Amino acid sequence: MKLVAAYALAPIAVLVYLPLGCGSDHSQGPVTGAAAAAGAGGAASGAVAGASSAGAPGQAGALGSGGGVLGGDGSGGQSGAPTSAGAAGNNGGGGTAGAAGAAAGTAGAAGTAGAPGSCAGVFCEDFETGQIDAAKWSTPVMGGATMMVETTNAAHGKYAVQFHGPANPSANDYVYIITKNAPASLAKHNFGRAYMYISPQRNDTDMGLVFGGTAGFPKPTYMSLANHSTGWQFGFIKLSGSPGGEVQAYPKGDMPVMKWSCLEWEFNDDPDQINVWGDGKVIGSLNNKTVAVPRGRTPGTPLFNNMNSGLIGAFTDFGFGYYDWHPAGRPAFDLYYDDIVLNTDRVGCLP
Repeated sequence: MKLVAAYALAPIAVLVYLPLGCGSDHSQGPVTGAAAAAGAGGAASGAVAGASSAGAPGQAGALGSGGGVLGGDGSGGQSGAPTSAGAAGNNGGGGTAGAAGAAAGTAGAAGTAGAPGSCAGVFCEDFETGQIDAAKWSTPVMGGATMMVETTNAAHGKYAVQFHGPANPSANDYVYIITKNAPASLAKHNFGRAYMYISPQRNDTDMGLVFGGTAGFPKPTYMSLANHSTGWQFGFIKLSGSPGGEVQAYPKGDMPVMKWSCLEWEFNDDPDQINVWGDGKVIGSLNNKTVAVPRGRTPGTPLFNNMNSGLIGAFTDFGFGYYDWHPAGRPAFDLYYDDIVLNTDRVGCLP
């Protein structure tokens, strides 16, 4: 994947010493492995106005026992029963979250997150101020890409952020919003959610969408959710330092287009892996058993540079936008994000 904004985005490198976005071999497969889970959430009911500003949080259900590879045939852990939360105050909070399977098990179903306008994580952005907060986001851009907060197409509320890619650019282009001060609690293992809308149908060789990694865009070390052909590409990419390179997985299925979808992900640096869900259902993963590129790898061998952990070092920057590495001949397109949340547990979709 790679990054941008109109403000702009950044790329990621491969295990095989290829420049990021180079070659149609950038693939990603489903992540197997430890930490596939969403935490069980409590159900929070909205309170009458004038009640206390925060209800008592519900106790999480017990974490389930082991299971198989994410998205595979392994049995998921038994889910703990979610419990009820105390009454919420002015911002009646999170909805019900399903119990998670244990580490390495099949991911438990995520429940509904808090109502629009409330924050269901440690970092949130719903764009309802009507502008990009310069204290919160950097906005790199290259080429003719543009970005704006707009009101014509929002998943919830009044506003969303729109990224526009012009037709047939002469060179790579990107535009991103990138976090400036992401919470330190996200540094090793984090979850995210964003509502995403893209039009028209994509058919790109390699267009980065969402990333989490180090500082230094457009040449960070990062994990990426990207578009490949009409489907997905998940990758670890190292664009600076030695050795550079990337590993990619290509999960089955097409990206949703012409509609808002709830995209959730897990980035983990110990062990290094990516897990992704769409509208609450498993899309796939990247780990040392699911690598499609470089080709010919033996499943289970180290993911990159003889390492399965610590490849990122620390997640400090999270980006939303696009970076098109092979844009020649593409049609103009629009990409929207709304209701972004970063957290230390799985977030879930809005009701």
